[in-house]
Amino acid sequence: MAREGESRGERFTERHLQCLWADERLRPAGLTDEQGRAVVVAHAGEWNSGPGPDFLRAILRVGGKEVRGDVEIHIRAGDWTRHGHGGDERYRDVCAHVTWYPGGGEEGPPGAVRIALKEAAERTEGFTFDTIDLMAYPVAAKAEPPPCRAAMGRLSPAMRGAVLDAAGEARLRRRAEWLREAMRERGTGQALYEAGMGALGYRANKTAFLRLARLVPLEVLREKAAGDVVRAYAVLAGCGGLLPDPTVPERGGWDEATRAFLRRCWDAWWPLADEFPRRLEAGAWTRAGIRPANAPERRLMAAAMLFGPARGLPERLAELAGMEVAPPASEWTKPFELKGAPYWEYRLSFATPPVFAPVALVGTGRAKSLAVNLVVPAMAALGAGAKTWKARLRRLPADPDNALARETAERLFGADHPPGWYRSGLRRQGLIHIHHEYCLSDRSRCEECPYPAYLRRLANGSES
Repeated sequence: MAREGESRGERFTERHLQCLWADERLRPAGLTDEQGRAVVVAHAGEWNSGPGPDFLRAILRVGGKEVRGDVEIHIRAGDWTRHGHGGDERYRDVCAHVTWYPGGGEEGPPGAVRIALKEAAERTEGFTFDTIDLMAYPVAAKAEPPPCRAAMGRLSPAMRGAVLDAAGEARLRRRAEWLREAMRERGTGQALYEAGMGALGYRANKTAFLRLARLVPLEVLREKAAGDVVRAYAVLAGCGGLLPDPTVPERGGWDEATRAFLRRCWDAWWPLADEFPRRLEAGAWTRAGIRPANAPERRLMAAAMLFGPARGLPERLAELAGMEVAPPASEWTKPFELKGAPYWEYRLSFATPPVFAPVALVGTGRAKSLAVNLVVPAMAALGAGAKTWKARLRRLPADPDNALARETAERLFGADHPPGWYRSGLRRQGLIHIHHEYCLSDRSRCEECPYPAYLRRLANGSES
């Protein structure tokens, strides 16, 4: 079940736009109102986690004139009327109506400044909604006990499982739709490359990896690599500002193997450097709290091995999508078993000696997450038939347990529920879908959330 107004194929929600507005690190520069006047956000407003406008007591300068009041965020200008805000007294002090898409005529709050984010955001290098961590921003308070728990309790165990399965399928179908749209916009290979690069960056370096994927497009990477993964690594690390100068041996106390590897990389990168005038700055990478095995220098070798060869990850995904019989789940993680990595198989950094046992570039848990969040949606986006799609969902591997799934399960089933109810990968995806679709969006302390009513209709047999 999708929330009203979220079935038009956008790869973002109002929640994404709220984060974009609230966080000055994400908010695009060069904002203007519909009249072309410059908009300066002195204070985005206080994030309202209860009913009413999204942000309270904001301070803006529009064309040099100060404007104070509340801010309401929508995807389209017409959502103001569609959501029934016009007759709601809580919205009388809205001074700015911020939308993603421009236009809409006179739709929206009368007299308010109208600001569209799309054009300014798309001018921002490396911008993508995929890098916005929705859980890093305020979450509204919820009722206790939540009404969805009582409604879920009226369902049989089999129906509860079916609800989670359906929610998981909805989440993966939406990811497939987003990926299919990205393929139309940027080409199949480039879309899969960007999706894979973002996933390799984990949460901390997702933005940097995506920016790098756009600075070094897939076709360019493969042309310059000429089938050599070390050349592919050199291009990515050089353009990413992560390739140390091997002529400075005292830097980190490199051993001979490290100096030899870096010289090989520089021999490949130096003749190409002038072709990449735009590169990532040093501050683009996050290192605090990153395990050594997940350092961006190591992760870039995974990217080089996955995307540098002519038959890389995009081609392997296409092969999986073309299979008439759904492959076993073990096949979905196999592309990420990157053995024999040049230099990095036994290294955690340039400055430390080799370790005694191989360290995977992509760990088992991350490989399962990639299978769930990239491989399966990609197979659907690449045209896998409906029959095999269903079979693939039943074989979905369970990615690592996470706090979000556990918290959502506790809200739905109570603290003493059997964890076995959501041990499968599909049901864990279902819990995440329910959280993002309902819990994250609702600001009415569960009073206006439509999910309990949906569950009650299921219990009464009035909805399939």
